[in-house]
Amino acid sequence: MEEVAAGIYRIEAEIPKVDSVFAVYLIREGKGAIIEPGPTAILPAILEAMQRLGMKEAGYIIPTHIHLDHAGAAGNLSRLFPQAKVMVHPKGAKHLIDPSRLIESSRMAFGDDFEVLYGPILPVAESQVKTPEDGEVLAINDRKLRFIYAPGHAPHHMAILDEKTMGLFSGEALGAPLRGAASSPIPMAAPPSFDIEVSLETMERLRQLRPRLLFYSHDGVGTRPDELISAAEENTRVFGDIILKSLQAGQSRPEITREIREHISRNLGVSGEGVELWMIVAGFIAYFQKKGLA
Repeated sequence: MEEVAAGIYRIEAEIPKVDSVFAVYLIREGKGAIIEPGPTAILPAILEAMQRLGMKEAGYIIPTHIHLDHAGAAGNLSRLFPQAKVMVHPKGAKHLIDPSRLIESSRMAFGDDFEVLYGPILPVAESQVKTPEDGEVLAINDRKLRFIYAPGHAPHHMAILDEKTMGLFSGEALGAPLRGAASSPIPMAAPPSFDIEVSLETMERLRQLRPRLLFYSHDGVGTRPDELISAAEENTRVFGDIILKSLQAGQSRPEITREIREHISRNLGVSGEGVELWMIVAGFIAYFQKKGLA
């Protein structure tokens, strides 16, 4: 655990047999907030960090979106802290209250036994769910958190700007850096609702906020936001071009995934190992199929 900005603490949790890193952010002032609670399997790490910080409660639980790796623990945490409000995009609220479709999509993405690795997804009581409007500000003592709708990766995605530090909790709206290539975030496409055009529009909108820091959900903290956003935009366009051309040439998904991995190795200087490239490729393919391009 480290303090990555004034009053903002980051913990990095891992799950055995899962390559992804899960970054959770804690704000201990006021009633306290947990931003990006991640999957249920990392709940012990969150509670240990809260204990170390002297956080006896959490007034707010704030996932950027409802996918398993960002909000899977929300149900468990809401039961541990029944006074907490779970802040979620309006399009995601019903799926936290009744997670049956979320559980089904998690099975499709991660396998029937996803709970063995990631932990269960429990419902959040409707009385605890709060849906902020686009641009709404949440005050925690003298800290103000502004919610910005950030679709593209998913329609239920939000980013959260901490106006005290001008740090942006970007979820996956600005991609995710590859370890060893921190200046080159790759697009985090996920089926079925990834949208290239909307994603690029969101990236530009978030750039206009002029953040000083980017608090990534699957990596560390970005200290050169403008450069990082530009790289995320470029990689989104390049990945899209490669995948569309490969699709139109009749290549299979494994072949396209291999081509993307080779592109990463050749142009970004890292292997791409440990990244679920098959899911990224599937997200782009779903987009192109919806557009009638493949």
